[in-house]
This record gives sequence, C-alpha cells and structure tokens, in this order.
Amino acid sequence: MSNHEKKTHTDSVHILMAFARTSHGEKKSNCIRTVDKGRGDELEVLEAKLKVIGGYWRIHKTVNARDVKKAMKHLMCALINNPEKASYIDSEWRTALLQSHCIYGEKRFMLDIDTENKSNIEVVLELLEEQNILECTKYKSPKGWHYITKPFDTRVVCELEFVTLIRDGYYFIKEVGQRTAPL
Repeated sequence: MSNHEKKTHTDSVHILMAFARTSHGEKKSNCIRTVDKGRGDELEVLEAKLKVIGGYWRIHKTVNARDVKKAMKHLMCALINNPEKASYIDSEWRTALLQSHCIYGEKRFMLDIDTENKSNIEVVLELLEEQNILECTKYKSPKGWHYITKPFDTRVVCELEFVTLIRDGYYFIKEVGQRTAPL
C-alpha cells in the first residue's frame, strides 16, 4: 500500500478559509485555512472536514493568488528567527502565504457590496464604468455581492454606505452546515 501524498508543483496558490462565527450560534469563533493548489479537490476536502466538525461555516477564497517563492522566503526567515515555530510549520506556511507582499501577479481589489437592491448595484456599476473598469468578476455573498476588479481610484465608490473596499481579502464561495441562530 502506498502512502504518497498528491504533490502539485505550481508558482501560485490561493487560500480557502472557512469561518465559523459566534454571530451564527457557534460557541466560539473558528477559522480553518487550506491551501488551494488548483487541483479541484481542495474545496471538496474542506467541505467534508467541515461537515464532520459540524456547525455552520462560510467558505471564502483569497482574491489575489499567492506567490509560492515569496512565501517560502518569508517562512524561512520566520523559522530562522523563531525556530520553535517548526512544530506547527503547516500553520506558519499558510500564514506566510497570506502576507500582502506575497501576492502573485496583478493585484486585484474586492468591493464588498452589502445590498441586493438593483438600483444601488446600478450606481456601483456606473461608478466603475466612470473609472474605466469595464470588467469585474461578481460573486454572490450572503448579504449582497463581492466584485473583484483591477485597482482603480476607489474614493467615489467607497463613499457609498453599502460598499467596503478590501484591497487583499477573501470572496465568499459557499455556506456549509446549518445556522443555529438567525443572522
């Protein structure tokens, strides 16, 4: 019997983050981070783990890909300066990947739009068009939308009370489990 792990060589990865929050009836706030190497099975494995743990979870994914080489250098420095961290190197690896200087390729912004009102969404789209942002990736979130865009002058868009700019965050993927308390 073989116990070989799947090994995927890649220059960049994303991080999947599962959050269980006390606002949803969980006893304590919790986060589980998983490296997404783009194989396609990481989300399924994370979901299975969350179902075994139980509770209500929200899964998010990093907006910006992470540069493996930059994160490796960050991790090596952290371990040289703090050798005691070697006993939880897997956690330190995920932390290194999340450092802002480890972004891979062109940086992206995320607009967290906490409304489903169509006229409010149209205002956001008009402001993006004025900034020459003609393409953005849209993801439905529990309270509205996450729009992923290239960087732009965000001052006018961020004046809207229902829009929050996140320069290096996570967009919503899906919910797992059952809520035990109302939102």
